[in-house]
Amino acid sequence: MDKYFTIQEVAEALKVTVQTVRNWIKSGELNSVKLKHSIRITEADLKDFVSKNN
Repeated sequence: MDKYFTIQEVAEALKVTVQTVRNWIKSGELNSVKLKHSIRITEADLKDFVSKNN
């Protein structure tokens, strides 16, 4: 089962602002899923994003 991260958790892990993470999601650079009323990023999507941007 995939682990899910909040936008805040991703921002802290990558040492960027929450707004930067939101911008990546909006532009399609970072995949996300909507679970009920919140947005989450899967561990697989986060790893994929990091590998493409390093």
